[in-house]
Amino acid sequence: MNPHLLQERVASVSEAVEGTALSRLAAHKATADACRERARERRGELERVLAGADGACSALDLMLELDALERVQDRIDHRLADLCDALSEPRSPRYGDAQPA
Repeated sequence: MNPHLLQERVASVSEAVEGTALSRLAAHKATADACRERARERRGELERVLAGADGACSALDLMLELDALERVQDRIDHRLADLCDALSEPRSPRYGDAQPA
């Protein structure tokens, strides 16, 4: 998912969200950002190794890790987008009988 579009979805979540929901949103966003950064780093390492520079990792190891990161990134982004959608939906208050007011 495009990181800019994902950032817009995160920004669309109401500022009234707090507590556990806010913690979940922050954790999902941090995970997505960390995965994206790690994939970017591995791409750079792979380019250096394939250009003939000595590297600690083999090109195959880097390719396998990059492939896994790219597949996981898609899942993480979709989970974050789903969470943003869930937190952005207008909710009707519910009472003890779980029925909307």
